Amino acid sequence: MYKELVFYVEACEAGSMFVDMPDDMNIYTMTASDEEVSSWAIYCDEEAIIEGKDVGTCLGDLFSINWMADTVAHRGKTRSLYDQFLHT
Repeated sequence: MYKELVFYVEACEAGSMFVDMPDDMNIYTMTASDEEVSSWAIYCDEEAIIEGKDVGTCLGDLFSINWMADTVAHRGKTRSLYDQFLHT
C-alpha cells in the first residue's frame, strides 16, 4: 500500500502507459513523451563509444539527462514534483 506513488518513465510513447489512469489513486507520472511521440535519444554514434568500443546504441534520452541534471542541481533542496515538471 502507498499514500502517494511517483513514476518516471523514459521510453518512446511512454505516456501511453498512463492514459486511463484513475484520478483518485494519488499516482503521479512524468514521462519522456506522450502516447504518440517518440522520446529523443542523445549521446549516439561517436558519442556512444565506451572504452574505444562503439556500443551501437544511444546512451541516453533528453528527458533522463535533463531529469538527472535537475536532480543534481537541486540536491539537498526542497523541490516539488511540479517544479521539476516545469523545469524538466
